[in-house]
Amino acid sequence: MRITTATRRQVLAGSAAVAVAATLAACGDKKDGAASGDKKDGDSGGVVNLTYWHRLPDKEGMTTVDEVVEQWNKENPDIQVTAKKFEGNAQESYAKIAQAVKAGDAPDLSQIGYGEIASEYLAGDLEDVAKEIKEGGYAAHFAAGPMGQCTLGDVVVGLPQDTGPLVYVYDKKAFDELGITPPATWDEAKDAAKKAKAAGKYIFTWQGDESQYRMSGEAAAAGATWFSADGDAWKVDCNGEATQKVAKIQQELLDEDLMLVLKDGRWGDDWKAHLLDGTMIGTVAAGWEPGFMLGDLGVEESSWQVTYLPQFTPGKNSTGADGGSAVCVIKGCKHKAEAVKFADWFNQQIPALVSQGLVVAANTATPETPENLKKLWGGQDVFAFLAEANATMNGDFPYAPTWPAVGSKMNEVGGKVSTKEAKVADIFTAAQETAISSLKEAGVNVAE
Repeated sequence: MRITTATRRQVLAGSAAVAVAATLAACGDKKDGAASGDKKDGDSGGVVNLTYWHRLPDKEGMTTVDEVVEQWNKENPDIQVTAKKFEGNAQESYAKIAQAVKAGDAPDLSQIGYGEIASEYLAGDLEDVAKEIKEGGYAAHFAAGPMGQCTLGDVVVGLPQDTGPLVYVYDKKAFDELGITPPATWDEAKDAAKKAKAAGKYIFTWQGDESQYRMSGEAAAAGATWFSADGDAWKVDCNGEATQKVAKIQQELLDEDLMLVLKDGRWGDDWKAHLLDGTMIGTVAAGWEPGFMLGDLGVEESSWQVTYLPQFTPGKNSTGADGGSAVCVIKGCKHKAEAVKFADWFNQQIPALVSQGLVVAANTATPETPENLKKLWGGQDVFAFLAEANATMNGDFPYAPTWPAVGSKMNEVGGKVSTKEAKVADIFTAAQETAISSLKEAGVNVAE
């Protein structure tokens, strides 16, 4: 029996997810003629053989994925894993996965960005492993926010590996010299920005090319939920009250010249110049940026620090996601229980993943920052702090299956904000309109 694309869309809409998942399990879902049971994975002699595609850096000085997998294979002779590094960019990897699924020779596991999980499931490239995850009790090993990113209604496609909680980074020495402290609220942020501007410095930056995750992440931090199930449809709320608070404060900072507009976006020449000359002494950043943002500029030691985002509600730290990925089970995997067992173990290899520069999603141990990185961040145990930030992530902020199209439009409008051709609020209006139109074009029900 073949499960249609329309049936998958019902799952993504959040309705009848359990029934459809049961049908998938019972019928052995096929996609374009490639049956999951036809996959040849080299099992022999009672040994389960799994393949895992990843995009981790594996650079010199890091604990490589192959080294970690070798440890697993020694400890688990009945479940042997072969890892393969994908050298292309993320979007190319998804295309390759789709091709492999269609051909019936896909890997069992692969790294999938949170923003692509819904679209990859809609395409029929991911398995539902909610049953295996529940039976293993694996969800308890990970922070609720990133675990929620792996979940579509009652469907769960894998386990979170790394995260990108939005945080605030700042030069403590420069702040001390100006007599300001990292702002706990957005009201404090505006006052501090004025003092910094009087000295020719900026504590915030506008990066138009990063509007998709920067702005959605700040909306999540403010308490927004952009996408949710409403019966058999997706409810879209990209421009609600919480989101409008974000638009208002960001626009005020821009209008009053309290935010440095980076002409060429994140990490361009403008970024480098202003960071190195001390004009930029603070900014909102993704949690994975501290792993390289200073070191890549040749800095060996600094007084920069990492702390929480400014909040709209005093005394309650909350954040949203900017990046991160999961290890997902790919359509056609014959051994889902074993695949999930490996993903759970692999994603808990915290020292090894930290060496790769990841902000781990696992909550089973506190990560420790390498000494060379501590020097870059004024002696702060950055990764221990980021583990705390993980626990403050909005756990109710899933991405719609057409999120890539929404994000592309957000970045387009964000670029126009940089040139004053648009307002910050226009980004959220565009997100709302594009989300609705793209979902409808994909044949997904939208709650009006």
